[in-house]
Amino acid sequence: MTIVTADDIASGLNNREFVLYYQPKVSLISNRITGAEALVRWRRRDGEVLPASMFIPVAEQAGLLRPLTLQLFPQLVADLAGSGLEHLFRVSFNVSSCDLEERTLTALILEAVGAGRLPPSALELEITETQALQAAPCVLHNVQALTEAGIGLAMDDYGIGYSSIDTLSQWPFTSIKLDQGIVERMLDSPKNATIVRSSIRLGHELGMEVVAEGVETVPQHDFLVEAGCGVAQGFLISRALPLDEFKAFCAAASKCRGLPVGLVHMAIVDHVQWRRQLASFAIRRAALPPGAPLRQSGGHPTLCFTKCALGRWYFGEGRYFAGTPMYGALDAPHRRLHEIGALIVERIRLGAGQADIAPLMRELKQVSLVLIGLLEDIEDAGFETLFTPAPPPGAHDGAPARLLPATTDLQ
Repeated sequence: MTIVTADDIASGLNNREFVLYYQPKVSLISNRITGAEALVRWRRRDGEVLPASMFIPVAEQAGLLRPLTLQLFPQLVADLAGSGLEHLFRVSFNVSSCDLEERTLTALILEAVGAGRLPPSALELEITETQALQAAPCVLHNVQALTEAGIGLAMDDYGIGYSSIDTLSQWPFTSIKLDQGIVERMLDSPKNATIVRSSIRLGHELGMEVVAEGVETVPQHDFLVEAGCGVAQGFLISRALPLDEFKAFCAAASKCRGLPVGLVHMAIVDHVQWRRQLASFAIRRAALPPGAPLRQSGGHPTLCFTKCALGRWYFGEGRYFAGTPMYGALDAPHRRLHEIGALIVERIRLGAGQADIAPLMRELKQVSLVLIGLLEDIEDAGFETLFTPAPPPGAHDGAPARLLPATTDLQ
């Protein structure tokens, strides 16, 4: 077993033996490579390549993390700038709170973006919740400067800390990464499965990307697809690769299937929440005196059918299902729902009471049930596609076509 000392690491830094490997991230919606995590490796003079777990703890104890990070970031810029990858993918780069206590790294990153060597959309910083909790106020200040410049921020190892939700509320995170331990246990533990589903829903509600780490098996992949997770990373997709191998991997087809069936359930929940918010608004406002100023105030959900969460799904990821009759049938009831909602709001502003709006409320519910039924039919068809083994090559000749499309142009 290789024993690593602080002096060894210092020598490795002097000799620039630390390099970056890239572990691909794949979209569970489109099945395309959407990015990577840059992971440090130690390529020693004798040819041995050591993983981070063998030297990062020693480097942290010896106070060598900051010089290591400052040496690796320019390498990341050199790897990506001018390669074409910087316009296709977002690459995440691990940092610790000590890296951001001073302005040096922040200035390096902002200079690279400001000079046009990398677009801000190409970069994402990863910091663990524990590091965020222990960070000094100056760290958050530097992080905010980076996110304001358009650089992403991911909470790494989500689910193993003590106050993830509180940390999410205080830091400008744009994505959360489900800890690989929870991903590993989710198929064997109902509690962990619930945590994963709830975390995915929370990310969806907050408008954050959710990345599952440590995905190693097809059942894990399929569970995450069904749960509506957006991105996966792990050995099922690929190990971390040197830059040239990563480029070659990106040019090859993925062995996993992208299918946004989990997002159909998200769309159902989004719609139910929209209807519930409208019903709550209508009943409370209609109980007020006809001339009450509060009747003219906001508080109702969006009445634009393209801007509500369901509408964004319909014109976004939902287009995957455009080849199904159920998808086409969604348009009319969805538009009608928003028409009814607008009528309810208008009549409340004109002084209508609860009895006056009751017929519209009943129609709203009836149309909503039609919409939910169509969405559930799409979801069931998606499950059928997800869990039905693909036929061997040539076996489709003369067989009925799949209910859902096999490919998508979604990013």
